[in-house]
Amino acid sequence: MYDTDQAHRSEMQAVGTTYGHNSPKLMALWKKQQPIDKANIARLGQIIEEHGWPRRGLVGDKGAIAAFLVLQHADYTYQKKYLPLVRAAVAAGETRAEDLALLEDRVLMREGKKQIYGSQLQQNDKGAWEFYPIEDEPNVDERRQAVGLPSLAEYARQFGFEYHPK
Repeated sequence: MYDTDQAHRSEMQAVGTTYGHNSPKLMALWKKQQPIDKANIARLGQIIEEHGWPRRGLVGDKGAIAAFLVLQHADYTYQKKYLPLVRAAVAAGETRAEDLALLEDRVLMREGKKQIYGSQLQQNDKGAWEFYPIEDEPNVDERRQAVGLPSLAEYARQFGFEYHPK
């Protein structure tokens, strides 16, 4: 599931940078990835039904990361449904705290609320990346550090832009 989740995503990033995020080439890759994502979340649901959240002690590090990625790339309804299971797995030391932070931010963003950790980006009207609004932005780096994420400035550089704290 890890491999299929990532099947076209790195190529999508390169295509989006080269040809634009609304280019026909990128749309074609999304079209290939969508049925894979749908199959992966269905399989993850079966696994959760049988075994609970795929925790590190059961599926290893790569398996736990795969479960997170599949959920992170799923529809909001699945993210909201399984968020409590991910929280419990983090509390038990069976899933990475940084994964929970990204998932929490994604759910908040989809609910139209400000994110907590600054992990979610959006494109502005000029097509440049920027952070989706962040709650209590002056203290975001403290929260990021607490869950093992790099500073917001470092994170922004990974996406090719400079972050200037408010």
